[in-house]
Amino acid sequence: MIYLILLFISFLYFLLLYKNIGEKITLSKKTIGMNLIFIGLFIISTILFFKDSGVLNKQEYDEILTKHLKIRNNILTIKKNIPVLKTKLSKDPDYYQGWVMLAKSYIITDKLLLSADAYEKAILIKPNDNLILEEYISVLRRIDPKSNRIKIIKTFDKLILLNSSDITIYNMKLNYSIEINDASLTKEILNNVIDNKLIKDKDPYIQALKQLNASSNKFSFEIMLSDKMFVYLKSMPHTFFILRDKMSGPPFAVKKIISSDLSRKIIISSENKMIKGMNLPGNVTLVIKGSKDDFVNDNMDELYRSDVLNLLSSTYYEVN
Repeated sequence: MIYLILLFISFLYFLLLYKNIGEKITLSKKTIGMNLIFIGLFIISTILFFKDSGVLNKQEYDEILTKHLKIRNNILTIKKNIPVLKTKLSKDPDYYQGWVMLAKSYIITDKLLLSADAYEKAILIKPNDNLILEEYISVLRRIDPKSNRIKIIKTFDKLILLNSSDITIYNMKLNYSIEINDASLTKEILNNVIDNKLIKDKDPYIQALKQLNASSNKFSFEIMLSDKMFVYLKSMPHTFFILRDKMSGPPFAVKKIISSDLSRKIIISSENKMIKGMNLPGNVTLVIKGSKDDFVNDNMDELYRSDVLNLLSSTYYEVN
């Protein structure tokens, strides 16, 4: 409105410039030309100002303002309804939708700890609701992604059990592992994707695992012994688990275990490398040898030899 008034005042000014209370005044051509130029510049600057100032978007601004007012009113309504909902849940603690509504209400009112608690109660009632499990993870990550690590990982594992072929869940879990900068968790997830027979396109994950292993130059290889193999190795005073580079190469890593310390799960890691600065070989062979002595010698009995294993893409092997 103010710009229309300015335009009207400008028009009145130029009208009086040419007419002095109804009397004609003859102006020189030079003065008329300058005034026309001034009028043109004023009109152009006014149009540009209208365009850039956002005044023409007043309707849009009013709509945004209306939405904000509605949100504010909704928050006030939600705050008033929370005590009512809590009273209803105290009388009916198995009311699943009630716990979900309470959890969402606490998110809107920015009470995330209370929201997480409400989600946990809802999940106890109905543990297979994918959407609610994802929302629960989101709340835990907003509270503190590192201190809630165990809860978040357990919930991701529930989602994977419910949807083992859904690569989106694995990607969400990968995103979380990167968020908390947990390389070991990232490797574990990549290996799980690679080992999952229901997932078809695994090449990106294999390449990512190779790059991760190469950059860290660290590894952890888990060996699981069958019951028969465990009993058999238990009879040996000393058992040597050896990772050899390819079929006949030198030992890359060796782990010695005495009979009393032997368990079904054996982990060979970077700490067991023969040469600490040695790069990870692509292909290795697992050799298990037994001996009466506690050192490596030519008299050791070879008890087991695996096929070629890819150390860059595999971190688990079962000995049958």
